[in-house]
Amino acid sequence: MKIMDKRLLFRNKVIPLYYQLETILRKSILSAEMAPGDALPSEEAFTREYGVSRITVRQALFSLERDGLIVRKRGKGTFVTKKRIFIDPLKFSGSIEDLTCIGIKTSTKVIDFRVTRVPESVMDHLKLPQSADVVRIERLRLAEAFPYCYVLNYLPLNIGQKIQPDALNVKPLLKILEDDLGVYLAAAVQTFEAIIADTQVASLLEVRVGEPLLKIERTIFDADRKPIEWVSIVYRADKYLFRINLKREKTSYSTNWNLDY
Repeated sequence: MKIMDKRLLFRNKVIPLYYQLETILRKSILSAEMAPGDALPSEEAFTREYGVSRITVRQALFSLERDGLIVRKRGKGTFVTKKRIFIDPLKFSGSIEDLTCIGIKTSTKVIDFRVTRVPESVMDHLKLPQSADVVRIERLRLAEAFPYCYVLNYLPLNIGQKIQPDALNVKPLLKILEDDLGVYLAAAVQTFEAIIADTQVASLLEVRVGEPLLKIERTIFDADRKPIEWVSIVYRADKYLFRINLKREKTSYSTNWNLDY
């Protein structure tokens, strides 16, 4: 099976060959050029096709296997793993419920939970004065034992101080706000942004520094349009896809495209 034009491999002499080969294979897998269950060529075939050593091939395959994109079966070969999971982050129910309902084993690790002065970048979102204190919650979410997103929450002190840190290990924050604290979640505004992994996030999500990531920032409001939470979520782009459904609405004056959640 021909993965990609091998002429693409040697364009940059500075980047290690194994990384270039890994990038080519990763792109073929994530773009569905190689489907789940497809067998990869043998190490010998790769060395002939791309003119690299077996060590280079093994390094590339090791990185893909570590990230769960391929699986090696003794005596049978190396195969592309199952498709990535589609997560719809637009629902208030949150990614954990979306994963749980399709049978994916998830867990949450609380990294930090503390009271701190509101950061300037969050102050306007929560409509708080510069001197206000907030509750800052830093978490890592895992699916099938793999980290898939890094979550940073800020809540006004009067709400955040009512949350028990241990509860976050077993229940999503939005469910705690609604079920345990009686806070009605009425609306949200969120933005999407493509970023690259810095040293901290790369370590937590087990990716390389500079890897592409998807960042979502969301402000949630109660029934009185008062902001009750600001959250930043950074997702691994190589493991999960995000899907938004659009529907067309026609009027006598114009045609609108609206999000269908």
